[in-house]
Amino acid sequence: MRSQPRLLLSLLSCSLWMITMSLFAQPSAAAHPWTIEDLIQAETASDWAVSRDGSRAVWVQSEVRKVEEEEKRVSNLYLANLETGTTVQLTRGDATVSAPAFSPDGRHIAFASDRELPAGGGDKSKAGKKQLWVIPVSGGEAYPVTRLERSVRLFAWRTAEELVFAAQESPSAWEKERKEKKDQAVVVDDYDREPPVRLFKVELEGEPERLSTNGDWIDELAVTPDGSRAVVRAQQGLSYAFYQRRAPHLYLVDLATGTFDEILEGSSLRPGDLAWDPDGEGFYFAEERTTHPTLRTATVTDLYRYDLAAGEARRVDLDWERGLGGDFLPVTDGFLALLADGVVTRPALYRKSGKGFQRQVLTGDHVPHVDAWAAAVDGSRVVYAHSTANTPPQGYGAGLAGSALTSPKQLTELNSDFKGKPTGRVEVLRWPGANGDMVEGLLHWPLTAEGENGEIAAPAPLVVDIHGGPAWADRDSWDQRWSGPLLLWRQRGAFVLQVNYHGSAFYGLEWVESIRERYYEQERQDILTGIDELVRRGLVDEGRLGLSGWSNGGILTADLITVTDRFRAASVGAADVEWISDWANVDFGAAFDEYYFGGPPWERLEHYVEKSPFFRLTEVTTPTIVFTGTEDRNVPPHQSWSLFRALQSLDRAPVRLVLFPGEPHGLQAIAHQRRKVQEEVAWFDRHLFAAEEPRPEALPKGSLLAGLLARQGAATGPGGALGQLAEGQLIPETVPVAGLGSVAFEAPDLRAVGRFEVTRAQWASYEGEASHEGGAAGQEDLPRTGVSFEQAQAYVRWLAELTGRPFRLPTKAEAEALVEFAEGGDTTGNTLDRWLGYAPNPDDRATLDPYLARLPGEAPLLLPVGHRGGAGEPPVFDLDGNAAEWAVAPDGTGLAVGPSADRSTDALRQGATEDPAYIGLRVVEGATGSARVTTTSN
Repeated sequence: MRSQPRLLLSLLSCSLWMITMSLFAQPSAAAHPWTIEDLIQAETASDWAVSRDGSRAVWVQSEVRKVEEEEKRVSNLYLANLETGTTVQLTRGDATVSAPAFSPDGRHIAFASDRELPAGGGDKSKAGKKQLWVIPVSGGEAYPVTRLERSVRLFAWRTAEELVFAAQESPSAWEKERKEKKDQAVVVDDYDREPPVRLFKVELEGEPERLSTNGDWIDELAVTPDGSRAVVRAQQGLSYAFYQRRAPHLYLVDLATGTFDEILEGSSLRPGDLAWDPDGEGFYFAEERTTHPTLRTATVTDLYRYDLAAGEARRVDLDWERGLGGDFLPVTDGFLALLADGVVTRPALYRKSGKGFQRQVLTGDHVPHVDAWAAAVDGSRVVYAHSTANTPPQGYGAGLAGSALTSPKQLTELNSDFKGKPTGRVEVLRWPGANGDMVEGLLHWPLTAEGENGEIAAPAPLVVDIHGGPAWADRDSWDQRWSGPLLLWRQRGAFVLQVNYHGSAFYGLEWVESIRERYYEQERQDILTGIDELVRRGLVDEGRLGLSGWSNGGILTADLITVTDRFRAASVGAADVEWISDWANVDFGAAFDEYYFGGPPWERLEHYVEKSPFFRLTEVTTPTIVFTGTEDRNVPPHQSWSLFRALQSLDRAPVRLVLFPGEPHGLQAIAHQRRKVQEEVAWFDRHLFAAEEPRPEALPKGSLLAGLLARQGAATGPGGALGQLAEGQLIPETVPVAGLGSVAFEAPDLRAVGRFEVTRAQWASYEGEASHEGGAAGQEDLPRTGVSFEQAQAYVRWLAELTGRPFRLPTKAEAEALVEFAEGGDTTGNTLDRWLGYAPNPDDRATLDPYLARLPGEAPLLLPVGHRGGAGEPPVFDLDGNAAEWAVAPDGTGLAVGPSADRSTDALRQGATEDPAYIGLRVVEGATGSARVTTTSN
């Protein structure tokens, strides 16, 4: 009887190891794989602004956090000294901020935010409304200068102490009565009841005052540098987007009296993006150029300047037929402009001269890849966002010397966990498309391609990612998103092709207007000939083609599967399939449909039917997944229902419809974005990549078999040992903390946690054993135990220096939260309870000690890491057993945290093991160890 525990242990360890090794006889995973969380939780920077003297810059930085048990994108302000490049975070919290603007004297920054009002904020009707806030640049708390029942829509500084803003008029007695009666009925285009948007002013320490009593709806505002006047644009109707009738009016406003004087009256111009000259002698505006007599659906953007003294507007000769491709910035001696040039934007400086403006092409390290920018009034300094298709975005500040961007300094530290992840090769591709015209696009190579220039062993799968619009384009800039998970497809060994088909923007007026009344015809050919070109080059396997698109990309995807059966999988997001009902059910239905189809459906019924893929769905054999938001006003959800029901009824191809309740055209909820990518990737895995089927319900999540299967996705090094190589050394693999859905980390610096406890093979690599064996054969993946706290600290310091990544040990709070997270799930860790089949109390344990001492080895109860189903997605293993793990106490000392194989769960209430043979370590990544962690039930 005494030998039975030893025999059971030996048999179980042996069989477990044999099964594990057989499962690992698979190609190893990428060293730093991309995850769904990388796409949907990426940090972003936007809304750049520069102080008038060019000394400082401010911007909005966003990230995903858990707020009241729901993941939300929150944003805060960051401030940089452009002389030194030093950056500080100005605001903190779980709200959103937008449109920061420096005061004329540079002492304050105003911004809009829905953050909670401080005490005395008034009734609940103001909760969630965007108010106007101000924060001192020198330091101090932000404070609200408005407490309105409506959101502030626009604002601008008038003086160093006063702001002008636009907001809807306060609720009328009629509105208050409707609210009291809980009357939520909506009258469409209710001109009599829709509150006008008016101008107000407010001093920093005062109360808002009404400046105007106009009866229309202001939607653009720009104030002169001296604060005396403003130019505003005001909509004259509530359905301009639908018909493009009743064009907006443009007014000059005397900010002392509130007097409105209409300008450009009777003109066909429809100005937007208003911006004053620094000298206040005129203002610039963008104008959409088209050959259509009434509709501005497909256009090129021109720049105009209105001269106050002359009282007229003139088109600025950009010497660039393709027009603007991004922001323009007035500066003292002219303006800066981003020009459209297909897949890139061309930054240019236009200087005033006797002949108007002379264009100078900007030069510098990051030209032409400037995505957005802002400048000092004198043009001496510029801040901008820079990225390429395979370079994640960052913000920079630079000087402007002549026409050169000089001495760029990186201002942001976005997405530090992207470091070390492959982005591969992206190629600008051109080929003959419809009518023999040259088509431009981007070819993203598989991340599995070898060599600097990318080489593949055999033709690979292809996913065509089709952009929306149609008057938009794919550009050579970072483009990883929930609507198109390019990196996840490329990580699976696929090419991704993005096509700037006929009708795309940024190629000139002829190109963008080329599909007018010829919708589908040329775009279809552009895409299919692009695929043919890749097949001809021997890059793509014609038998493994997929399609994906959202909005117009989804529309073209739905069309393509009706004209060819060559695609093995399709993802159709927010797409029309039947155009007759589209005309009246879309916010811009008449303007869009009458432009592209030549008139309303009652005039061109046969044409509408001919163009509708719905009437050709009998030909579809492509497995198709369909997505829509239930509150989409750009492509109504009934279109997705029609596609789904038709394919379901015809029963010639698998089809799946995924609805996102309450969502508009672009998904807002993080949970919905994640679900969309999960569904899409699973669909392509099944129908295009022929991957494994998802886990069946009969396979319990926390079972031994589930754990072994889940380990297949882990990275492996030489000989199949768990871990990934860095500088030739075997190191631990980490996974994003965001995957641990029920752990709320209140420190955004903690980004990743080790998938497993540090193994013997990984520790052997640290100690210089090149074999990475870490002991006897079969023991490479056992956790490395018997490590002191000081040794564990030395290991993470070595790891950080080797990789340049912020490796460290977890804090006590973090380690305890991870344990609680795992215990709340379905996993059952390697503890003494598991070996005995029950939870022994301290007296039982005392009687067992002599028998446990007879087992061979220093820690005979340890199992290879990953012995059970992991917690989270992607899974993290052994949080609930095997080895206890070193953590850092608040006073900086070390302590062992968590369950271990030699302890009972009953004993765990008294603390973790004190036996060094059962104490190991797990690494985390994060810039600081001071995080406070809370958990919720799993």
